[in-house]
Amino acid sequence: MRSKRYHSTLNTPDINQSCDVQQEIDNFLRALRSYPESFAHNPQLSFEQHLSGITASDVVSGGERRTH
Repeated sequence: MRSKRYHSTLNTPDINQSCDVQQEIDNFLRALRSYPESFAHNPQLSFEQHLSGITASDVVSGGERRTH
């Protein structure tokens, strides 16, 4: 019994890391979908700036990252 409990404790960081990776993928895909409209309004906007803005707005609006 003790080994199972210890093992599950060790896996917790992997779950958190997986959620972080999934959040980054979701942000990237959302940026890909929304970039053409943003670029049409501001042709000076690079994709990197747009992605950075999406990432920043996600943190500000949600306060926390979504968990899976």
